[in-house]
Amino acid sequence: MLGILVIILIILPLFFQIIFGRKAIGEDIKLTFWEVCLISFFSQFLLTLADLYLMVCMLQKDGITCGLPLAGLIMISLFFTIILIITIIIQYFIKKSYESKKQETPDRF
Repeated sequence: MLGILVIILIILPLFFQIIFGRKAIGEDIKLTFWEVCLISFFSQFLLTLADLYLMVCMLQKDGITCGLPLAGLIMISLFFTIILIITIIIQYFIKKSYESKKQETPDRF
């Protein structure tokens, strides 16, 4: 059960960025796009630390002294951090495109 929790905690900031980043671009929420990016980026590191702590507790409970699962967890976290940064960059360009289209079309009413 804790193994699934570890994976969910790693993926959570990416889902937060995808959902709330889109809402911030469309100005549906009070948070700005950059605030959403900062929250998801810092939560990625904080939740990785929480995952490492959970993994150490889980390994000590099982009596395993090997640190290889921790190395795997760090690599998975690094992978999802890279995906998060790519998602932020893509959403940034979508935001720039959205703003340029918004400035080109004048309001008719």
